[in-house]
Parts: sequence; C-alpha cells; structure tokens
Amino acid sequence: MERRSFVQDFFFELMRDSQRVRSEYLAERERWIRGVELPGREEVLFELEMLLRGLDRFFNPRNLFGDEQVAGDRDYRGELKAARDALHRCILLSRRLIVPRQEQALLFRSFVEGSLTDDRARARLGAELREQRTPEESLFLLRTGLIAHQGILDHLLRLDHAPQGLYLDVGRALQHELFVSRYFCPPAALEFRAEYDRVSSVALLEALRALDDERKRRAYALGLLALFRMLRSLRHLPAAPMPQPRRALVVLALARSEMLALIGYLEGDLPKLCATAEGVGNAGAVGRSAASPIRRALEETKTLLLTPLKDRKRVDEARETLVFATKASIAALAEGLDPKLAATDLYEDKRTRLEQAERLRRDLWVFHQLTLSATQALALPEATPAAAEPLRRFAAEFRDVSYQLLRHSDREAFDRFLVLLEAFCAKAASVEEPREVRLQRLRDDCRRFSEILRHALETVDRRAELARAPADQTSYSAALARHLGNG
Repeated sequence: MERRSFVQDFFFELMRDSQRVRSEYLAERERWIRGVELPGREEVLFELEMLLRGLDRFFNPRNLFGDEQVAGDRDYRGELKAARDALHRCILLSRRLIVPRQEQALLFRSFVEGSLTDDRARARLGAELREQRTPEESLFLLRTGLIAHQGILDHLLRLDHAPQGLYLDVGRALQHELFVSRYFCPPAALEFRAEYDRVSSVALLEALRALDDERKRRAYALGLLALFRMLRSLRHLPAAPMPQPRRALVVLALARSEMLALIGYLEGDLPKLCATAEGVGNAGAVGRSAASPIRRALEETKTLLLTPLKDRKRVDEARETLVFATKASIAALAEGLDPKLAATDLYEDKRTRLEQAERLRRDLWVFHQLTLSATQALALPEATPAAAEPLRRFAAEFRDVSYQLLRHSDREAFDRFLVLLEAFCAKAASVEEPREVRLQRLRDDCRRFSEILRHALETVDRRAELARAPADQTSYSAALARHLGNG
C-alpha cells in the first residue's frame, strides 16, 4: 500500500497535537492571518509571539541566572527596562496586524464603553470584547492589556531601586495577561504554529520523507522544528553595527528556557519516541550527541545576565555561541537521519536559500505542466480516471518537500486543490455519480489551479536569489517526462 502524504498527514498532525490552544481557535487564526494584507505578515506574527514567549520566560529567575545564587539586594531595573522595551515592540507589532478599518471599529467600541455611565451597559459591552470572538478582538484586548502594563512599568522605573519581589510580581501580573488570550496564548517550547514553524532545509525534508518509521519521523521532526525556530529567534539579536535593543535580554532568556527544554527532550523523549520492542537503536546516542553542544553553550553563557550589561560585546558573543550550538545540534540529528548529510547543506544561508528557491521553482513548473496535461487528457472522449494518476503522484511528492517551502499565506489554494484531487482519486471506483461528471469537475479544477500555479511560478521567479539563476529547462523537461512516464 502506498504511504500516505508525508506533509499533510504528518506535519499538520504533529503541530496540532503539540498545541495547548483549542484547534478551532487556531484554524480561525490561520484563516485570519492569510487575509491580513501586510507584507511579511508571517514574520510579524512570529516576532510578536517570540516576544510574548520571551516575556513569559523572562520573569523566571532560572532562565536568567541558571543555578547561581543572586544577592537579595540586587537592583532589577535593568530587567524591567528590557521587559518594557519588549512590551513596546509587541504593541507596535500587534497594531500592524489589525487592519485599519477593524482597528477603528475596536477603538470606537472601547471609547463608547469608557463613556457609558450605566454600569450594566458598560459591563455588557466589555463582556462582548472579553469573549474574544475573533482573532482581531483577541489581539486588540491583548494589546490594551500590554499598554496598561507598559504604563505601570514606566512609573515603576522612576524608582531608585527595584527589588526582586517587585520584579517577580510584575512577571506574575504580565503572565496572567498573556495566558488569558484566546488566540495568542504564547506557545510552549515544543508547541508549534503552522503559520511560521517549519523545517526549511530541502535535505532534511527529503531525509524525513525517506523514513518509514512514523514514530522515529515524529521524534526527529519535533526536535528539528524546535531547533529551526531557535535559529529564527536568535536572528532577532542584531549584529553590529545595528543598535542592540534592550529586549535582547528577553530573547536571551527565551533561548535559555527553550534550550533547557530541548536538552530534556533530546536526552529523554527522543529515545522513548523511537523505542521499539528491540530497543531504542541509535536514538539514545543521537539525542545525547545533539544535546551536548546545547548543554555546553548554556554553561558558557549562564552568567551572562548575572550582572547588568555594560557593552554589547557579551550579547554578541552569547548569540554566536548559541547559534553555533543550535547548528551543531541540527547536524547531530541530521547525521542520525542520514549519515551522508553534510552540515553545510542544512542551514538557511545564501546558498541554501538559492537551493530552496530553485527546487520550488522547478516543482511549481512541473506541477503546472502536469495540470495542463491532465486538463487535456481528461477532455478526451475516451478519458478515464487514470488520466489524473501522474498528477496525483506528483502532488504527493510536492507535499512532502516543496509545499513546506511555500509561504503560509500561499498554501490555502494548494490545500483546496490537493484535497479535491485526493477525493477524486479515492472515489474513482465509486458509482455515486456518473464518471463523466466527475471527470468534468476535475478538469475544471485543474484548469483553475493551473492559473494559480502560473501566478505562483511568476512570483517565485522574481525572487532576488533567482535573478542570476535562469531556469534549467532541460532538467525541468526531464523531470516532467519522468513523472508523465510513471503511469
């Protein structure tokens, strides 16, 4: 029996199983972010939720100081300034994600609520917003709370001294604000979001796809998703000569927290998930090997935040140490998947971005040609459901790798067509409706989707990394012929 599609049946289920927020809220949130007309909206959402996660972890002293004992008279104004800067950035990002028309409506509702003299009417109006019926309402409510916390911090920072008790109390109040958010509750260390979490390495996606063991695939994919998210978070610690924002301390605290969780996962959970009746195989050794560089990096940087930073050199050194450790951990997991994988093939640098763009361009071109071919074949008088078989097989291959390279906002049209194609093939032997009707419907779907593919191909072809890399039509044609010959 042919193995089911890797991406649709695996990555989506993996992310859904990891989530604390109810699935209906996240599905609504995915539909919402696709409709936000903002360039780079997924990156804006990622930065917002990264900082929300950071604020959640920033007020746990363990994430700042490790096992060190901190003097009771320490002044925490530096930490409060970093939290205030992160709050300010979250407010700006959340404002960008709400369309102006909706923003004006929410502001007007808030103004009316504050102007009412009837407490019962005001309570009813406030209760409607607190229900968080839409992602926009949830984000607006969260932003309103963050603005209030920023104002409180502005006043607290006028104090001559901020003791540890004040620092912890601010954190408890802020954490409550974050966790009552219905749509934007900060994800945990191994909790993922389909809008931006992905394994972007073609080599790793191919290696994961080649695994027949579902448990092992799940175990490795969880670790890789977390590690790639860590690399993405560390990119928000800008290198010189860019100014170093105070919120860099929040990002470092987040990195420490999630790396500690990763060590526990790699050394404990990874072998358990890979275990069979015969044992764990090499999973235990791979997990320890992947956790080792992270453990060393945390040891080297554990005293970084013990004292107020006087220059940015220490932050830059910490960033480089953590990035190196994360990449070394990815390389160790990659070696466990496939010993032939080279570390230089795994990370999102200039060369791998070019490789990803070229792979996506080629697969979109082949996909487009196969939809055109299927449209023509299905229009023939003697057409049968087998005419769609080359397209179906390629669609399964596309979902396994190139689908992950699409922007999240571009996936909806692909999702719809892939579901339609799968449903057609599953009902090929059905007698519920005439074969001619089913063939006509699929032919129309192929024709419409070919236009979507053509537009996507034009968009990818305009990417900067492909400006000096013309399409290799010979290899494209060979790939097309190979897929057409699979029938």
